Amino acid sequence: MKKFIYLIAVMGILIIINGCDNMEYNLKTLDMKQVKIGVVETTAGDYDSRIHWYDEDLNKVSQKNMKYAMLGSAFHNPVYYGNEIYMIPQGLGSKKDSKKVIGLNKNDFKITEFPFKNIALNDVAVSGNYIYTINTLNGNTHICRLDKNQNTLEEVILNNEYVSGITAVKEKIYAFSANMLSPSPEFYIYIYNEDLELLDKKDITQYGTGQYKFMYDENYLYTGSMMTKEDRPASTILKISVDTNEIEAIDIIEEFPNDILQYKDKIIITNHDLIGYEGTKITVLDKATQEFESVELNTKTEFADIMDNFLVILNQEKISLYNIENKFELIKEISIEKKDNSYISGIIIIE
Repeated sequence: MKKFIYLIAVMGILIIINGCDNMEYNLKTLDMKQVKIGVVETTAGDYDSRIHWYDEDLNKVSQKNMKYAMLGSAFHNPVYYGNEIYMIPQGLGSKKDSKKVIGLNKNDFKITEFPFKNIALNDVAVSGNYIYTINTLNGNTHICRLDKNQNTLEEVILNNEYVSGITAVKEKIYAFSANMLSPSPEFYIYIYNEDLELLDKKDITQYGTGQYKFMYDENYLYTGSMMTKEDRPASTILKISVDTNEIEAIDIIEEFPNDILQYKDKIIITNHDLIGYEGTKITVLDKATQEFESVELNTKTEFADIMDNFLVILNQEKISLYNIENKFELIKEISIEKKDNSYISGIIIIE
């Protein structure tokens, strides 16, 4: 599990030095309807983050400056729930002690902070009035629930387990875990209700580990496996019934499934190694037939989302728009400008 352990060690910081940004914008003068795409820029060395706001044609129209360190992560997407977009500012790289989740309102871009008691928060999920976070300290993972109305915290601890990702679907909480002490690989899904009562535990060792990003429809939860149990790059998508918890594995051949996006009756999967910062392809999977094809985009597919009929691809160097209906024709791309010692950590789409 050498590469898996290495992945755990470096997942929080992907710092690439490039460019600068001296432009300042005033949100008060902005027509909110212009904003379609947000690019999150952050740093591990200072409480200094910003969201660069673009319109649908990739014209920069605004910028929101914030006093957060390590806001967002290439390993975990922002969580959309209601009118809020939830992200984690971990804090300075040497401490990771911010102990909070932030909610960005899609209507007015105001921020609400939600306090937690643990440091080094990694991922967030939202269900009803609850916000859930995970963090791993001393080999144990803490799954914590904040009641937004009562401002109370509840917690369960998975001893000797590392939880790579957590998500909420239809009042169920899914935590994807790897046992850190077993002599041979052991990977699981822990399924809880909103009160963190365990409903089911599924052994997914045969499918691999490293589930960080999620997509779900009315019937299924989808996630990709980064590594096999033999510690090799994986090419597996897990299709999990939200009613029965039954699991189906789909081999898409292309390694390192990253973002998983739904577009009509298709699923678009980016293939990108977040550790090696390599991978320029996507896989288009038919949900009904499970037939798939690989498409070369010729740009690193670190972050992805969908805006109308366009696939939006973001990496540390540029942001690109591809026409999904026209065989992923490149429509436009622009260079990303950022400060020295900062890096791009996320993409936001405003519908």
